[in-house]
Amino acid sequence: MRNISKKTQNAMRRDRNSNPSSEILTARRASETPTKKHIREQAEALHRELKDSGATWAQCVQAIKTHWIPQLKNKYRGK
Repeated sequence: MRNISKKTQNAMRRDRNSNPSSEILTARRASETPTKKHIREQAEALHRELKDSGATWAQCVQAIKTHWIPQLKNKYRGK
């Protein structure tokens, strides 16, 4: 059996994490708590609204968690 280089292993891991299978996504959603589900749903709505202006998913989640939604909307208004 041939060893796979660390560089190749890391590339395969990045690819797997960036494109998860539908089974993994379903399992993640089934195991999340009601609080995390609420945060995710609010972040999805905020991201849909602001992604064309340049807001990232992480910014939207952080804004929901820290109650920084109006400031984030102002930051990306008109861009």
